Amino acid sequence: MAGEAYYIETYGCQMNEHDSEKMARLLEDEGLIAVDSPERADVIVINTCAIREKPEHKVYSSLGRIASLKKKNPRLVAIVAGCVAQQHKDGLLARVQSLDGVLGTHCISDLPVLVKEIRRTGQRLSRTNFSDDAPSLHLPSLCKGSRKVWSYVTIMQGCSNFCSYCIVPYTRGPEQSRRMGEIIDEVEQLADQGIKEITLLGQNVNAYGKDLGGEETFARLLRRLSEIRGIQRIRFTTSHPKDFDEELACCIRDLDNVCEHLHLPLQAGSDRVLRAMRRRYTYAQYVQKVELLRRLIPKVAITTDIIVGFPGESDEDFDATCKALGDIRFDQIFSFKYSPRPGTAAASLPSHIPDTVKKERLSVLHEIQSRITEAYHAALVDTVQEVLIEGTRKRTCQPYGRTRCNKVVNVETNESVQAGEIRRVRITRGLKHSLVGTLD
Repeated sequence: MAGEAYYIETYGCQMNEHDSEKMARLLEDEGLIAVDSPERADVIVINTCAIREKPEHKVYSSLGRIASLKKKNPRLVAIVAGCVAQQHKDGLLARVQSLDGVLGTHCISDLPVLVKEIRRTGQRLSRTNFSDDAPSLHLPSLCKGSRKVWSYVTIMQGCSNFCSYCIVPYTRGPEQSRRMGEIIDEVEQLADQGIKEITLLGQNVNAYGKDLGGEETFARLLRRLSEIRGIQRIRFTTSHPKDFDEELACCIRDLDNVCEHLHLPLQAGSDRVLRAMRRRYTYAQYVQKVELLRRLIPKVAITTDIIVGFPGESDEDFDATCKALGDIRFDQIFSFKYSPRPGTAAASLPSHIPDTVKKERLSVLHEIQSRITEAYHAALVDTVQEVLIEGTRKRTCQPYGRTRCNKVVNVETNESVQAGEIRRVRITRGLKHSLVGTLD
């Protein structure tokens, strides 16, 4: 395969992005070269997301182009990886005749072997078995481009919570944690490469270590990683409210390089809906955790996920969610219309909400949150923020980076600013989704 070209198209979450980086590393170790369009590729990998219906539809749209590409390049091998691959398995091969291979979430380390086997046998192949110790957990990623500044580090994958709407336990399997020593070794290597910031990944990072016997906890991991020389910032995602505790809040407060930002998915402000979602906390319990965070870390930024239109969600339930936004005042929300996922408990619930109502409710949420976010951004004007420079905008050549609270800042300057520098920036304007500032 040496000298051939590969193209990876990625849908979904940060874990998928990181998995694509791992697959890129595997292919480049075989001598393949990355290209920026599928038309130039000899190997195409579509890394998929199944958490909602919309990204799954995008996958099938992308697959529709494969047949015409194969007419131009008969050696082309097309593979679907990720959660849609895990969900549908061999059924994808039956549905998409131009597809050559299916690679499940625990099997991405098999990518080079799968491509070679497809070429050798001329057969269409599928590898989607779950493993008690997924090899993909232990793969290093390919650091390039902006990754000279920051990198993802997977600390665990899978989820054992089985929220009624969520397909992740079925496509990622149960929670599996990496050993702490292995994670520390990877982060030390990243620091040696000049990485300044790491983002720790897991479907539920708060549960890290529970499957290893409980001695290795997420708080202990943070403390160990905070000691690694050269790592100036540590972020993590995602946290489950039921597992978030004071020990973790104290880590955010006390460890200098752990950033004051927490993504804590609420999903709904109604206890009735939270019960139906099987979230295992009440709204009052969630608020207690937010109050704890803000008492210990007054300047912490809290972001969240919200689902609108869950089956049976009444006007009163939705009003409770709107009130929650106003009461808690998140820095940012990621909000979605409920999307029924095959095999999940919520898919068979009665009283599904019409899409028109979901759209209206989503629009209302966006309006509420836009006002809150804009108020936060306005309050930052004339403050000085530490910004880790990640690069420059292609169109404007303007440096940009993020604050410790994960706010994007575009820096207006004629001075030479290098990626990886932490610069003091005075905020001059607050925009809808970002900030603008000048070097202080």
